Amino acid sequence: MAMRSKKEKKKIKTIDIVFVYLQILFTILTVILFIVFLFHQEIFKILQLSLGFDLLAMAYNNQRIYRRRAATIIYALIGIVLIILDILLFMGI
Repeated sequence: MAMRSKKEKKKIKTIDIVFVYLQILFTILTVILFIVFLFHQEIFKILQLSLGFDLLAMAYNNQRIYRRRAATIIYALIGIVLIILDILLFMGI
């Protein structure tokens, strides 16, 4: 019997599945909002917020499920920056 690596031994937990569904939901929402944004630029703040949360869900999934550590940092940083910028836009700053 061959030894399995540490990556194969880790189990996917329920919270991981929830984040996969969240990523799917935010991706669909972001695509729909982008299509609407092409005609109505007023929803830019909502599109940016949706994209930020989508990137954070992608970062979590990359870390826990897909184990692509380099992409995790990029997705998390861009997602956090987008959410911070969106909060500033909502505050009117």
